[in-house]
Amino acid sequence: MDIDYQNLGQDLTDGTFESRLEGELTEGFQRLADAGNPLPLPSYYATKIAEIIHAGLLVPLTKDAEWELYQSIVAACEKAWENVTGMPRKGS
Repeated sequence: MDIDYQNLGQDLTDGTFESRLEGELTEGFQRLADAGNPLPLPSYYATKIAEIIHAGLLVPLTKDAEWELYQSIVAACEKAWENVTGMPRKGS
């Protein structure tokens, strides 16, 4: 995902970030499933995505923004997982 770091705060607030991430993850998870590969747990992917985003930040996020970012990532991962598997994955 191409992260718009300059507008990340706004993208988190208006849901753009989560929606884009969910779409991209759904496509990727579907490719994995179609190839016969097991899907990773949403919590695993969420952690990895958060690490990648944090590595690209030029200015650290506030604690509130960090929490909002991670919650958006987790939600996108869970929705994408459910989109592909048809099964809810709450509490992953």
